[in-house]
Amino acid sequence: MPSILAAAFLAAALTAAPTVAASAAPGALAGYRMVDLGTLGGDSSYASAMNDRGDVVGRAQAADGTYRGFLWRRGRMIDLGAFNPIDVNDRGQVVGTRGDGSGGYVWHRGVLRPLGAPSTLPVAINNRGQVLGRTDAGAVLWTNGRARPVALGEVSDVNDRGQVSGGVYVPGGFHAALWHSGRVTDLGAGPFDRSNTYALNDRGWVIGWQFSAQQFERGILWRHGRALDVGTLGGSFTQLRAINNRGEILASSQATDGSVRPALWRRGILHDLSLAGVSTDGEVVDLDDRGRIAASIRPVWGVSRAVVYHPR
Repeated sequence: MPSILAAAFLAAALTAAPTVAASAAPGALAGYRMVDLGTLGGDSSYASAMNDRGDVVGRAQAADGTYRGFLWRRGRMIDLGAFNPIDVNDRGQVVGTRGDGSGGYVWHRGVLRPLGAPSTLPVAINNRGQVLGRTDAGAVLWTNGRARPVALGEVSDVNDRGQVSGGVYVPGGFHAALWHSGRVTDLGAGPFDRSNTYALNDRGWVIGWQFSAQQFERGILWRHGRALDVGTLGGSFTQLRAINNRGEILASSQATDGSVRPALWRRGILHDLSLAGVSTDGEVVDLDDRGRIAASIRPVWGVSRAVVYHPR
């Protein structure tokens, strides 16, 4: 297996180099260098989230075959134990859950701190240490250990201003929404009266989805009170993954040939990341303010590896 994986990663590294056509095309991305984050002794690892310092959290296989949480920082994978990391902030605080049903926790410098009731499910953490999550009683935002109700039916992210992206139930439908300081702003919906959010940045720009008239998922950017369809790579749908503070959006989009490819929306253009060396065999996960991309790829059948793509 080690020799097969080594050959697979050599092939992936060669594939990661940008092609001449991609680098020569007007407005094309410059290409990416891929870094394999490794494992905790087993074969596989998966990325969950990344902060703006390039730290990545996820799950990795140990030598005994079990999966454990990890924090990858400065080239080193830190074992977080029986923990399922969900998000990480720039201070290195990690939110997640344990497999024993005991609720949500914050991990920081080797210490696990419980968030509250066993029903707690954390969703995101911002750089102020505020944790967004769900409980049996509904969505809440924890600030310095105190939980405040968030009047949204679903929640997806919290930024450093304390704004929360999510959605609200409306008669006959469900709409993407933004919550801040107790006020809910309905972001609206397109055909079929359905939309929802995935994330937001510190500028209050929200990403999510609504259906097209043909009932395909379309990636939507809500900014300045307007909804913008970011388009596709020629196919029918686009699913958005993350947005950074530069306004760049990480996505997966259907191409003209029907394949699904990693994509990056920048300044009004949706770029095909596979032309810049990002693998189509896997999943892009997160994007930081320097344009680095966290992803999970499949170098061989049955194996996953957490990686980071660095812009050249």
